[in-house]
Order: sequence, then C-alpha cells, then structure tokens
Amino acid sequence: MQSDVILNQKAATEGPNKTLDFIPGSCFLGVAAASLYDDFEKMDETAKKKMITIFHSGKVRFGDAHPSKGNKRGLKIPASLFYPKLGNITDGEVYVHHRIPDEKLSDKDFKSKQIKQSRSGFYVFGTNTATEVKTDTNFAIKSAYDKEKRRSKDQQMYGYESLQKGLELLFEVEVDDETLAEEVKLALEGEDKRIGRSRTAQYGLVKIQHIDDYDEPKSNNSDKNEITVYADGRLIFLDGYGQPTFQPTINQLLGKSNDENVEGKILWDKSQIRTFQYAPWNYHRQCFDADRCGIEKGSVFVIQTSQKEFHSQYIGSFRNEGFGKVIYNPDFLNAEEDGKTLIKFEKDKDNPQTDSSELSGTPLLDYLNEQKSKEEAETLIYTLVNKWVDDNKDKFHGETFASQWGTIRSIAMRNKSLKKIKYELFERTTTRNGQTIPDAYLTHGVAAEKWSEKGRKKAFENFINGYKSKDDIKFNPLTDDNAQMAIINLAAEMAKK
Repeated sequence: MQSDVILNQKAATEGPNKTLDFIPGSCFLGVAAASLYDDFEKMDETAKKKMITIFHSGKVRFGDAHPSKGNKRGLKIPASLFYPKLGNITDGEVYVHHRIPDEKLSDKDFKSKQIKQSRSGFYVFGTNTATEVKTDTNFAIKSAYDKEKRRSKDQQMYGYESLQKGLELLFEVEVDDETLAEEVKLALEGEDKRIGRSRTAQYGLVKIQHIDDYDEPKSNNSDKNEITVYADGRLIFLDGYGQPTFQPTINQLLGKSNDENVEGKILWDKSQIRTFQYAPWNYHRQCFDADRCGIEKGSVFVIQTSQKEFHSQYIGSFRNEGFGKVIYNPDFLNAEEDGKTLIKFEKDKDNPQTDSSELSGTPLLDYLNEQKSKEEAETLIYTLVNKWVDDNKDKFHGETFASQWGTIRSIAMRNKSLKKIKYELFERTTTRNGQTIPDAYLTHGVAAEKWSEKGRKKAFENFINGYKSKDDIKFNPLTDDNAQMAIINLAAEMAKK
C-alpha cells in the first residue's frame, strides 16, 4: 500500500467505526471496472458480452487480499482454535474445538483452563508453524471544513481508522475463460490505484503487481466420514425464498446444486460460526443496496458425509466480489488425539515496529517510538521550509502569489507520491495540433510567466530535489514519505509572505 487505506466495517457515519483488516475483492472488481467498463450503451454487442462475463457472470472471481509474507498469503485465524483464557495463542497450548474428545471437555482440570475462542489476526501457515502477520492501523481525527468561514465546522468532528501504509497483501483472481485473463491482469496492474474511502484526500493509494509464485493451503481429500469446511472468504447464502440465511444446506457448503442427492448432515454443535452484516454503497446509484448478511471468514463448519474428494472453490452468492472462498480439510485444522493442534503459533518477528528501536516491547513504548519518529521527521521539514523561505522570500516580493501558493498546496494535498506531485507541477504535457506542449501548473499560462522570472521555478525545484541553504546547510531530496507534508507547509508559509 502506498498510503493508508480506509475500509470501514460498517456504513454508519456516527459512532466508532473500525477498518477491515483485509481488502475485499469488490475493491479490485471496482479497479478493473474503472479501467474496462466504458459507457455500456455505446459498446458493440461483443464488448457488452465480454463485460457481462467479466463483471456479472461469476466466471471471473476477484478474491480478497490478505496480509501476507513473501509469496505466502495469510489466512484469518480459524474460529475453531481455542486456547486458555489467561494465556496467549503463542504459548503452545492450542486446541481444535471439534477434535477435543468429549471426556476431556468434561474433565475438571480442563474446565479450569477456561479456553476461549481465537477471533482476530492473520497467520501464514507452513508445514508445522503458523506465523502472525501484523496488520497495523492508524487513527486520525478529522473535521468537516466550512468553506464560507474558512475554518472547521462546529460539531463536525469524526475519526478515521485506517490500514497502515506499507502493508503487503496478496489476492487471487480466478478466471474460467483463459482468453479474459490477460485483459483482467492489465486492468488491475499498475501504481496509483485507489480503493476505499476518502480517495480524493490522503487515503486509498495502492500499487498492484502480478506475481507468478503463489502459495496458500489447499483442500485435502477425506479418509473419514467427517470433514471440515474453513471459510477463507466471507460467505453469503440465500434460502429458497431468496433471503439471506445463516444456516446453509449441506449442498451449498459442498458447492453442489440443489437437485443433487448429497448424503450427510452439518454438525452444528461442532461448528464455529461468526456472522456479519453491512449495507454496501452503490456509487452508480448513489445509495445503499440491500444489507449483506453472511458468515464471517475464519468460520469452520463440520460436516458428516461419505464424500471423499474435495478441492478449494467458491460457494454461495456474490462470488464475483470474492465472497464464498472455502478450503476443505486444511492441514492446519488437524489435531492430536487430545485435540491439541499440530501447528505451533509464532509472533511476527519481522515487524519493524517491535524491534527497530530501544523504545519497543509494549503498546505504550511502541506508541512513544512512533511519536518520536514523527516528531523528528516534522522537525526536519520545518527546518527545511524555514531556511528556504528566509533565503527565497525576496524573489516573490512586490507581486501577488498567495493564490498560486494556494493552488500548489491543493495539488500537494490531492497527490500523496512525490512522482505525482512533480508531474502535476512541472512535467505534465498535452498534445495540440500534433505538437506536445507543457501543461503542468508551473509550465503553462500566467503562472509559467511569473515563475520563470527571478529564478523562482529553479529555486522551487531545488527545494524538492535537494536544497543547500545560504548558510551551507544541505538537505536531502524529498521522498514519498515527506514530500506532501513539506510542500503543504511551504505553500502555507509562502502564502503568508
């Protein structure tokens, strides 16, 4: 992720609202649609059929993106894993609930442990180990802006929780028709793709790239009459009346049609199910669609059936948006005779926020370390801005530049990356009458004439590309991490001058 990303769990605008810890497949469907889906009424019949196949037929399924490590995609912690209440999942005592013998459940010593359900976190599952994948978040307090009074609106404060910049996630796109695969791939790949909320502000910028080597747990065939169904994605099922249901049939869980005769039953007392409900926003109609009610990812069904062969697949409804991905009989739900899992759970040892500084080890120290780093970065920016203003303010005396600095500030606020800011200010071009001419803000029109005088444009470029003040203090070139903040602060200071 090139910037923080906001993916609210609920559509409500009041009250606390947490972000999702993954990116839903519907976001990638939207990215592809923005690239491929032009005015439908103006398409020829062949193009219309292709768009219907890609986005509406279920033959192309945009999977959810999970926090990952390398080429291994993380999975939501299974809801059937339990561990003692006063311990941690990494302590080595983890039980697969439906594998615990009945006599052990009634044992007095075992009851005293008060085992509790694991509910949050993503893990990369290997042969014998499962490694945690951190999904760090940020929280920011924002305020609505009053354009008439040029200040924050009264009683219009709100908070945004977001996934933190730098997080790497993996997702898959399943395509039944291979002739469409390359077109979908090209529509998704690239930098500066935007997803989530507040995309016109500082949030939602991601880079999507294709990888060939992709690894995740697979379904296994069964040698017993009892199988487990692990929900890799969120599941939505409809009953015979077309209404959402939290009690799917055995045919729905096994991906079979209703007219197939599948023997068996769902063992509800051994299953661990969690549910969700939210109202999706329809951008085209500018309204909320009907509520989506379903079963949360990480849920585990236990089924008694004579069927033996299984493979990972998508089941249920809304599969084109990533709903319905399941894994049958995954290895990480195997257990010993007493119900203990065969997998050892480990903490995320590679997270830089836990070992990059002496200020680490507890949430409080991690917070202080982060605030210390932010303060040092801000101090460097303020020093650079003040030096540049003192050295160059005379170049702008005698003329009105406040509105132009306001436009520069606006451009910086809309664009997070340094590359994009430089493109909008200095590098953008357009073609007129067969000729390529400058079209960036500081290279055409009235602004270009004013900025070409007194070396103003050159001085501003030096501020971005590496500045040396009059008292010989050298500053490094701006980067994606500090360019937006530096240019916004410079524009605000120069507007005052």
